[in-house]
Amino acid sequence: MIAGPVVLDTRTASPHFPGIGRAVTGLARALAVRADSPPVVLLHNAVPDERLPLAVLRGITCTASPFAPRQQWEVRQLLRAAGACLYHSPYYLMPFAPGVRTVVTCYDLIPLTVRGLFGPARRAAFWVAHALAFRAAAAIVVPSEATRRDVSRLFPTHASKVEVIPIGWRFADAPGADEARRLRSRLGITGPYVLSVGSNKPHKNLRTLLDAWARRVDQRRGGNTGCCSLVIAGPRDARYTGHLPQARRLRDSGHLIDTGPVSDSMLSALYQGATLFIFPSVAEGFGLPVIEAMGHGVPVVCSRIPALTELAGDAAAMFPPTDVDRLSTLVDHLLDATADLEKMRENGLARAAAFEWDRAAAATSTLYDRVLREHP
Repeated sequence: MIAGPVVLDTRTASPHFPGIGRAVTGLARALAVRADSPPVVLLHNAVPDERLPLAVLRGITCTASPFAPRQQWEVRQLLRAAGACLYHSPYYLMPFAPGVRTVVTCYDLIPLTVRGLFGPARRAAFWVAHALAFRAAAAIVVPSEATRRDVSRLFPTHASKVEVIPIGWRFADAPGADEARRLRSRLGITGPYVLSVGSNKPHKNLRTLLDAWARRVDQRRGGNTGCCSLVIAGPRDARYTGHLPQARRLRDSGHLIDTGPVSDSMLSALYQGATLFIFPSVAEGFGLPVIEAMGHGVPVVCSRIPALTELAGDAAAMFPPTDVDRLSTLVDHLLDATADLEKMRENGLARAAAFEWDRAAAATSTLYDRVLREHP
């Protein structure tokens, strides 16, 4: 048994970390409701995220962000003051000598596995920071076998530390049908639509999606897409503009709605109303939006890459990630194939049932116990 406390670092629960922040809050909430969970304390920002279960779990305020050099000693002091027996960081920028047994989560190594995203200096800094985090850790949690292979290949001396624990997909209670329609109408969405969720970073491959949708629009007589508009949701980084000309063209012609970042409840409403979900990413460590869409009963089309093949199994229709023609043709076919969509919906719901936060919390608790037993 764990004497506790385990300190879970939730400083990434902020708008700057849309994916990691959602994952760490999901884990925190799942640990908070488990009867057999170890005593957990949440290390959080000066203004904690409202999604954190601080009414149930004790919190510790940390004024240093994961990017601040002073976190190297400030977090260590807070861990000592809390009497922590174990520290869990969901991010590689962490105290590299925390002074207690440590678990680190690595969601992906995309800057190292996808060429051209960063220059040599930034790639080297990314590698060094991960090497330091992995050296400090007694265990490295990854969300998929695909990420485990990447860690083992790029950091072979730490391969034996890797533990695969898939994350869950539920982050908010789904709004009722009437409330979901009201939420969507606030974004100007009143008719049928195809949904895609993700940022505009290059590896998310938004340009391929927009080009495929534009091709579909152009091939339909009079620009009539038959079913619907395309809705894209997610944070937008001003550094990446390659998708903008096509996005403007589609938006101006009434075939695209770009919502930008949305709340968990709004995102759930968007999933609920979608006819089809498309995820065109060229690289992922897990691919959370795919399993979220499936969990909401939305048929999924996604790129055929290792992490998504592993995650979706045979429940999704797949395409080569840079093949605009294939994606356009596939979407065109599916939107006219009611029976196929219903079968995909059923398969997706069954697939999503395996990705629940309770399972992730149970596996994480077991890992905490093992680390404490094996690393006294």
